[in-house]
Amino acid sequence: MTIRTAALIGALLFTASTAAAPAIAQDDVLISKNQTIFDAEGKRVGKVTRVLEDGSALVIYRGKVVRVGATTLTADEGKVSTSLTKRELARNN
Repeated sequence: MTIRTAALIGALLFTASTAAAPAIAQDDVLISKNQTIFDAEGKRVGKVTRVLEDGSALVIYRGKVVRVGATTLTADEGKVSTSLTKRELARNN
């Protein structure tokens, strides 16, 4: 098992052991665990594994835990999107 795999498993176990309540992000966007987040182009980024106190979401994207800032999140008819592209998500985290 590689260190990266062990870290990913550890992050998943930690996330599973904490009960994350829904959080309010920018413009009262309600996000919750297991909700799917889409990028600025409408493509699926991943499911929320944890919601932080500031409304940011942790998502596993390309094998890494990525933080999606609350200020980048919007909701339209229950679909939560970030204003970031997948390239920006990969670069910023």
